[in-house]
Amino acid sequence: PMWAFACGVVSTGEDIRSNWSILLRGVILAGPLMCAMSQTMNDYFDREVDAINEPDRPIPAGKISKQASWLITFGLILTGFLVAWSIHPYVMMIAFAGVLMSHAYSGPPIRAKRNGWFGNLIVGLAYEGVAWLTGSFAITQGVPAAESIALAIIFSIG
Repeated sequence: PMWAFACGVVSTGEDIRSNWSILLRGVILAGPLMCAMSQTMNDYFDREVDAINEPDRPIPAGKISKQASWLITFGLILTGFLVAWSIHPYVMMIAFAGVLMSHAYSGPPIRAKRNGWFGNLIVGLAYEGVAWLTGSFAITQGVPAAESIALAIIFSIG
């Protein structure tokens, strides 16, 4: 997602040197915050399966409690929202959509990961398309050109 964010920034043609703060905050948002949030959320919802298939994972192994897992997840969400808001309100809305997509992939009632087509589509859109769009919206501080949006869609479907 950090590379996809950077691709979204570059796709706009905007000057990166004068917007380095947005680039830095966006890369942190895409990777260590939102990607990590989706991973911790997925670990929580997969804890029963992981107890059988991967018992050394943190939750099944008892290295972290279910409650602590949720605290970490919500901490990442809140921090991500604060960073997203500091960039632009549009980026905040995209971050919110990313959290919803993460839940749709792993959590009930949708649990899209059970379907190879739907689950893979959500992953492609969330990890690539949403991250690319976030970069485009962040660097333009508004709605980017249609070409950048089209590239994000093509990139995420691929």
